[in-house]
Amino acid sequence: MKIILLSMFSVPTGHVKVAEVIQQKIKDNHPDAEVKIVDFLSFSNQLLENAVSQFYLKWIKAFPESYKRFYAQLMMSDDYTGMLKSLSMFSIYFEMKLKRLVEEENPSHIICTHSFPSRILGKLKKKSPSFIPKTVNVYTDFFINGVWDKENIDFHMVPSGETRQELIEEHAVPSDRIFSTGVPVSDIFKDGKTRGPKVKSDHKHLLVAGGNNGLCVLQEFMMNPSPAQQFTYTVLCGHNKKLFEMLEGKPNIKPLMYIDDREELNAIYDSVDAIITKPGGVTITEVLNKRIPIFIHDYLPGQEEVNLEFLKEKKLVYLLNNDHPLEIISSILNDKREMNDHLVRLHHYLSTISTSVDESLYTLMKKNREDLLIHTSMKQANVSKTILN
Repeated sequence: MKIILLSMFSVPTGHVKVAEVIQQKIKDNHPDAEVKIVDFLSFSNQLLENAVSQFYLKWIKAFPESYKRFYAQLMMSDDYTGMLKSLSMFSIYFEMKLKRLVEEENPSHIICTHSFPSRILGKLKKKSPSFIPKTVNVYTDFFINGVWDKENIDFHMVPSGETRQELIEEHAVPSDRIFSTGVPVSDIFKDGKTRGPKVKSDHKHLLVAGGNNGLCVLQEFMMNPSPAQQFTYTVLCGHNKKLFEMLEGKPNIKPLMYIDDREELNAIYDSVDAIITKPGGVTITEVLNKRIPIFIHDYLPGQEEVNLEFLKEKKLVYLLNNDHPLEIISSILNDKREMNDHLVRLHHYLSTISTSVDESLYTLMKKNREDLLIHTSMKQANVSKTILN
């Protein structure tokens, strides 16, 4: 059994983290399986990946409103008659690359953790009714953008009950092909410990996480905290060395570069009173499972903005403003009733995740074995099939 996991970039984004979690879970439960993560853009064209990833970050930082409009028009619409029609030539190029990958690897499953390879895979599958590999979408945000292929993909691992209903009602996906898993994260963040309200204290330990590139980090009030309140900070700087060097040596701040070790990150989660972060699907899911209060001060335009709307509606996060952020944090963390209510909301959300990732993968692997038996029987009966006609 060979399984291909299609992410988008080689840099450690949330899409890659989810692919790594899926890879490890399959290996743990199916030691004989060959599981390979393919960075789709890098595989297709390394120079193109470098150019796109660098341009993406510069675009967001320099022209956030422009990127926001682009995301709304291109990524949130299922209507591919506008801007994407002019990109059809590129689509054909990527289809050829993916077709070659499938022919060379001959996988039993192809699992997508990014919307773009899902779109290309769906187009390729639609053109080839005899396409053999089982296909799976694993969604890494709290919503489903318009680029994901829904109709041609075999199975879906969704982040919430709302997205499950969306696939059923708007895209006619059979319910038995949808698994409500939440955004897949490592089991180490689901250790079963229930965090109760912290003892009331003026001294708080806050984790500040700005994403892989250390974006959206609140430098101003960390380095100039209110004298009436005492906070210490652990700051995850990602690969932002400049930010690390700027914060290093500050008396109330412990900056850390990118952490690859999940156990180390889990230990940090266990040590803090709250987290200040942006609404990325993977980090937020890890922290929700740890029952840590989440404060949002900033977000990137596009998917994080849509994630934030979902989280606000569920009352799973607290919003900060520029005027009195520390006062807001202190007031909420020292409010025992609010902390109890927060735990109730967290438990309610987590209870809607009805299927574990392990159970979903077991069902997918079982389905593959059953189909292989049918396929073998057809061959014995001289019924031939051609892959990718």
